[in-house]
Amino acid sequence: MIATSADFIFPATDGSVSPASAVDFHLKYNSSRLFATLYDVNDSSQTNITYEQLGHAVHRAAHIFNPNGSLPQGTNIGFLVSTHTIEYIVMILGAMRAGLVPFPISPRTHIPGIVHLLKSTQTFLIVAGGSQTIDSIIPQLTHSLAEIDFSAQFVDLPALDSVLPELNKPGSHFEHKPFPPLKPMTNSAIVNILHSSGSTGMPRPVKFHLEGVFKNIITQPLGWMYAQDGVRVGTMALPTFHAMGVFLQVLIPLYVGYTQVLFAPSHVPVVPTSNLTIEAAAIAKCSHMICVPAFLEMWSQEEAAVAHLRQMKGIMFGGGPLVEAIGNKLVDQGVCICSCYGATELGGVNEVSNLDLSDWSYVKFSSHVDARFVPQNDEDNSFELVFVVSEDHKPFELNSEMDGRPAYRTKDLVVRHPFKPDLWKFVGRLDDQIILLNGEKTNPGPMEGEIVKCPIVHYAVMFGRERNQTGVLIELESNASDLYKTKEGRARAIEQIWPFVERANQTSPSHSRLEKRTIIFVDPARSLPRTPKGTIPRAAALKLYANDIEEIYLELEKDSGVDEELEPPRSWVSTEDVEAWINLLIQSLLGREISVTGDLFQQGMDSLTATMLLRILKSSLHDSSDLNVRAAASKINQQTIFGRPTVRQLAQLLVQLSNDEHASVDPVAEALQSILAMIQKYDSNWPRQEARSVQPVQKECVVVTGTTGGLGSHLLAQLLESDKVEKVWAMNRKSSKGNEERELASFEDKQLDIRNKATIIIHNAWQVNFNLSLQSFEPSIRGARNLLDLAFCSTAPTGLPRFAFASSISVAGFAGPGRQLAEVSVTPEMAATSIGYGQSKLVTEKLLESARNAGLQTCTVRLGQLTGDIKSGAWTITDWVPSLMGSSVSVGCIPGAVGTVSWLPLDAAAHSIIDTCVSRNEALPPVIHTSHPRPVPWMDVMQAFSHSLASYTGSRLPIVNFEEWNKRVVEAAASFEGSESDRFKRFPSTKIQSTVDGMVLADNELRSRGKIGNVEAGGTVQLDTTITQELSEAFKSTPELGNEHVRNWVGYWEANGLFV
Repeated sequence: MIATSADFIFPATDGSVSPASAVDFHLKYNSSRLFATLYDVNDSSQTNITYEQLGHAVHRAAHIFNPNGSLPQGTNIGFLVSTHTIEYIVMILGAMRAGLVPFPISPRTHIPGIVHLLKSTQTFLIVAGGSQTIDSIIPQLTHSLAEIDFSAQFVDLPALDSVLPELNKPGSHFEHKPFPPLKPMTNSAIVNILHSSGSTGMPRPVKFHLEGVFKNIITQPLGWMYAQDGVRVGTMALPTFHAMGVFLQVLIPLYVGYTQVLFAPSHVPVVPTSNLTIEAAAIAKCSHMICVPAFLEMWSQEEAAVAHLRQMKGIMFGGGPLVEAIGNKLVDQGVCICSCYGATELGGVNEVSNLDLSDWSYVKFSSHVDARFVPQNDEDNSFELVFVVSEDHKPFELNSEMDGRPAYRTKDLVVRHPFKPDLWKFVGRLDDQIILLNGEKTNPGPMEGEIVKCPIVHYAVMFGRERNQTGVLIELESNASDLYKTKEGRARAIEQIWPFVERANQTSPSHSRLEKRTIIFVDPARSLPRTPKGTIPRAAALKLYANDIEEIYLELEKDSGVDEELEPPRSWVSTEDVEAWINLLIQSLLGREISVTGDLFQQGMDSLTATMLLRILKSSLHDSSDLNVRAAASKINQQTIFGRPTVRQLAQLLVQLSNDEHASVDPVAEALQSILAMIQKYDSNWPRQEARSVQPVQKECVVVTGTTGGLGSHLLAQLLESDKVEKVWAMNRKSSKGNEERELASFEDKQLDIRNKATIIIHNAWQVNFNLSLQSFEPSIRGARNLLDLAFCSTAPTGLPRFAFASSISVAGFAGPGRQLAEVSVTPEMAATSIGYGQSKLVTEKLLESARNAGLQTCTVRLGQLTGDIKSGAWTITDWVPSLMGSSVSVGCIPGAVGTVSWLPLDAAAHSIIDTCVSRNEALPPVIHTSHPRPVPWMDVMQAFSHSLASYTGSRLPIVNFEEWNKRVVEAAASFEGSESDRFKRFPSTKIQSTVDGMVLADNELRSRGKIGNVEAGGTVQLDTTITQELSEAFKSTPELGNEHVRNWVGYWEANGLFV
């Protein structure tokens, strides 16, 4: 063991400390060190996971998977799950610590492939669940296994808080019950199992023996470049079931000690997009990152992303090729990228440091491996890469022999660097496997084999390397070659070929799918080259038709073309016709029936199918003879599909856009209709109440949701400290169940009967995204209804629990400045002028009103602008107030406005909610407001900012009229010559320019009316807090905002890099 300068103790890498034992090692020697940081995409907060927390979680998982140690050591356990990365890591390590052999299985694997994997490895125990897709295939999978007389036991995915309760209750102590010690492991013992992609046929299981885990993964150079104190590695984009995920998220960190940054658990597992990944890496200050080439291509087109990448010490990509022009562009802009090479069968086998930036596309193989290069004697002077068993490298699979020693032939083709003989570049696959831009692999052989079964097809050659989707070059039989001559003939040829293409699509992974628009016919005048054996050399054929291939991808980029099999609707004014057509299109794309009202992305749609759908929609609209319909084509983009994620919504939008160009749509009226419909959908059938005697509440038993956010964490902390509270349940994990048990699922493992004990429910959890429409918040609304039903089903002797809901000031809409709102019900008409977030809160307020009429004590808590808490001042730098101050420092002045501010610290808001709920001497009011009870003039707060910022700026900043300030910011940002990323850093208020412009207009209107006193500055509605003050003495006595608050905010913002 060696201690770093920061006293991190490294476990031995000679095999004496297995991965399962490494968990216990860290519990003993590195308990306070960070294993991971979890980045929350909803509020940009970060949660640290120490090795102590990891170790305790692993032991809890071990007890769950192998209760009482009843399963023999070495028993396989499969994981067919969709879950949060941190939970997946814990499950894999927990299985190892329980003496089991974890076998993560990709959810993308088709059912015959899963059956093959389970049977060939004799894996009888499978943890399954986490998504509708997985849940839907379990019955069919069970049936398929029964048909081959293979008996498997499926167990539910454990609740997150059953293994990591610390995420819900930070700072709390939880019981830790160590799993009993394991028997010593031999070098040949199987540690875990992974599998190949199945792109070359059935997926193959690959068993990882203990010796290979150390020699092929842990002691290889791949991870040791990160063995430095303070290194934060962004691994959030890696799939944990994949070899790269297991290497870099699970195994290597245990021995190298870097802190990895992952996405925090959310209501559903976060899908790593390029935007979310770069956001997390930037805000979490990753020094290194690992990603797929497709992300680098997207980032290369965004100045802000490139600026973030430039700040990192290194970005490693793998899983596929990166277009050379893209890589060179990034390097020229100062981004340090490097290619990595590894395989499930081999481990990670290349060096990742000490290479020149210009050599980013080459790899240098580790000195620990015996790499051999078999010449292919072709024009490219390529070699097949082979690894021979050596003392320091033991491949997990062996398929050949070289020089009398076992070896693994990779079938990967490489070429040598022209001047540096130890550097190699990958140029393709010996078996012609196509590696797409996103790293997914397609083996064209089986698909081509299906296509050539068509009587008119002589030869088929698939393509798609470094592209987002595949295509196929088809040579027709001589008796059908005349079909090539005309457009109509080519269309007839496609119709004859298409059933065979569909069969090829059905037998291949979804990312390999072909579509009609990517079919190219061979021109008889440009016949394909032939070898002396009569076969067609693939590379030469694709080179001959390179221009044709490039043209179809350019056409795809232009969004032209349409699926000719499905004719566009006869009428673009009939919602039914358009809906039926879109439904057929999407069913064709996904290969399955779908619900027209269900979320498409929960039903299997991904970015590729969304792009294909968009292309068809735009082309069909554009080809219409109706000018209004044609004009609609320019009004939709990919975000349209993400923003209207159901068939019905898309149909309604297209019909709306295809109306007469002079017809106008009233967004407020449309919003009101949606609000009323949503209320009607969920406001009915409240459970009946039977009269019964109840006992007085002695101590409160409180259910609180959303405790991982700012307000939620304060609610939880104060509840735990309150002498009026006996028990607290923190609910943060969203269950997949569809009834009232949904919100109870995470507690079933602990046998907690909330319905029999809860006296208060505080519902604070809500999706925070100000860009989404009301419809997208329906899962949150449904969850609130489920919680209300849960409250009605209470069997507690104290009667039904009180129910408090954290609503928002945004329910009042944006009708105009100078308004005041009493603690009373808000009408749907007011919320119709708000954003989807505020509308969803209003719908839920109405549900509470209805539930109250049905006999439940409910209270809507409308939250005003919340600030950092009184002690720490931690106020997220992306909020609007810090954004204004960041720009103020850059332009040298602060905005002045009329009116007051009622900003309330988080801890004070939490006090008001809890005091209201536990006040049993008073009836629970239907509505309260948590806005500062003693507003202070905007100008006083700005004077405090001027004073506090002086320590940073060198002198006090002057306060100018809001309109003048805004003008200076806009002009300074427009003339800024740096990158867009640097511009946003220097002038952060420009990110919310429309909001700032609205505040300026509101300020001008208030000035023109002469309203400069008791109104909220910036146009915000002012919340009356009379009732809240009567119920909460702590809230009533909240100190006025002053210099100390502002100093704390500024100190926090400065420490977090707001001022540049």
